[in-house]
Amino acid sequence: MFAGTLRGVRAVRLSVWTDETTSPERQRDADDQAAAALGIDFGEGEVLREAVDLDVSASKFGPFDRPELGKWLARPDEFDAIVWWRFDRAIRSMSDMHDLAKWAKQHKKMLVFAEGIGGGRLVFDFRNPIDPTSELMMMMLAFAAQV
Repeated sequence: MFAGTLRGVRAVRLSVWTDETTSPERQRDADDQAAAALGIDFGEGEVLREAVDLDVSASKFGPFDRPELGKWLARPDEFDAIVWWRFDRAIRSMSDMHDLAKWAKQHKKMLVFAEGIGGGRLVFDFRNPIDPTSELMMMMLAFAAQV
């Protein structure tokens, strides 16, 4: 049903720039591996699709309020998927996840987490409006992330 290469945005976020364990390079590497497995291309050079928000707390700034990611979310026609390293790089509250899922459903986007719970990749594909599974799974995981 969905064939071809997807245009992706690589999303990188750090709450504290000095945090070595979640370095931008580590996040990029994980995002690149997940993207390659799913046929997602981030572009390169002048057309690189990447949102890098450093020193930006997900507890204080929802996805739409972040300096770089917010710009991409405002231009949904320019990409098909967003890839984060882990769930907590995207959101920290149920309300933020609800807003992101609603946006993804409205714009028919794929949301990918390179390393999900238990280390496996999580893919929420909102391109099929008939399948509510992605929205349900995101809400359950958002609840766990908030708790």
